[in-house]
Amino acid sequence: MRKVISLLFFFLSVIFAHAQNSLNEYIQSALKNSPVFADAKNQASSLGLDSMLIRAAYKPQINFNSTDIYAPTINGFGYDQVNTNGGFYSALVGANLTVVGKNNLNNKFSSLTIQKQILELNSKLNERDLKQAITAQYLTINGEQQILLNQKKVLDVLKQEDVILKNIAEKGIYRQTDYLSFLVSYKQQQISYSQQKLQAKNDVYLLNYLCGIIDTSYIILAEPSITISQTIANEHSVQYRQFFLDSMQLQNSVEQLKYNYKPKLNLFADAGYNTSFLYHAERNFGTSVGLNFIVPIYNGNQRKTQLNKIKLSENTRLNYAEFFKKQYSMKQIQLLQQISETEKLIAQAKEQLKISETLLQANNKQLEIGDLRIADYIISLTNYISSQITAQQLATSKLQLINQFNYLNY
Repeated sequence: MRKVISLLFFFLSVIFAHAQNSLNEYIQSALKNSPVFADAKNQASSLGLDSMLIRAAYKPQINFNSTDIYAPTINGFGYDQVNTNGGFYSALVGANLTVVGKNNLNNKFSSLTIQKQILELNSKLNERDLKQAITAQYLTINGEQQILLNQKKVLDVLKQEDVILKNIAEKGIYRQTDYLSFLVSYKQQQISYSQQKLQAKNDVYLLNYLCGIIDTSYIILAEPSITISQTIANEHSVQYRQFFLDSMQLQNSVEQLKYNYKPKLNLFADAGYNTSFLYHAERNFGTSVGLNFIVPIYNGNQRKTQLNKIKLSENTRLNYAEFFKKQYSMKQIQLLQQISETEKLIAQAKEQLKISETLLQANNKQLEIGDLRIADYIISLTNYISSQITAQQLATSKLQLINQFNYLNY
């Protein structure tokens, strides 16, 4: 039974690892697990409720109000009866209606629409940032794993060479000190491999952490498929849209400010019981209606001051938008140049790696027959490993640059 359970856990771990080893699957897990996007949905739903609250605020507001006051006069002491009538009793149902123009109401709804668009934009920007971070971490791990794979091949060769050189040294073809020099280099490569594998494991844990995945297993990631996206104009980028929405929000504030200074009409009515109990209290059931009309005349030029503040905000927005355009174009050119230059370096690194590999293979044959100094072999081995690492780092660097370019052109 215990063996069956162990096998079941093994197969489940294999299936889970396979399900989480591609870049797209990690990104989808991150998008699914991140609370940021659930928060954005809740805020969007909250704006829908705000729309209902606005409609409700401009419907008749009906309230029940009761005021009961008794002001007795004791031994000639008490409130002046002229003012109090000895008491006051009321039980009224009142209705109040604020008359608002259709355009004013539409402007308030437009404000909510803009806020919803800002939420959607922020959600897209958060998605872009998350994808960029996950992709960058994934590429880092993939580069480390490629280096580890190449180093493992080197260690396999060194393991074979160790057996051969040990036998040759015992026969006296190589001195023991020469063999020990080789052994030191071999052990150093083993330690380096273990250190880099530990780093790769930690980076996998970090990737799972970023994606909200609970898993401590070490898996080999699939080769990433990343292509450079089409170059888009700065006005069409998702990041530039925030300036457009800022402009809409400022214009909405201007319109709302205009409505705030227009005449306001408020209708009210009540019905119920209102009496002082001094005379025919039973006849004091009744009703009343009225209106309140306000025309703004002067308030210390507050409207002009508020408009000036909005104009300053608009100038600030324009300055930031113009600066963003310049930075955007410059960053595009810079990244494309870096990608092109990195491709040239990759070609040179591959050529260097091919030469180093050919030399190492030739030295392997000479070493096995005792026709090469071990010190020279160690130098060629070090150069080969260095060339491997350089070629892989450049390949990873190119993918990271493409990731940055795609992030910019999102």
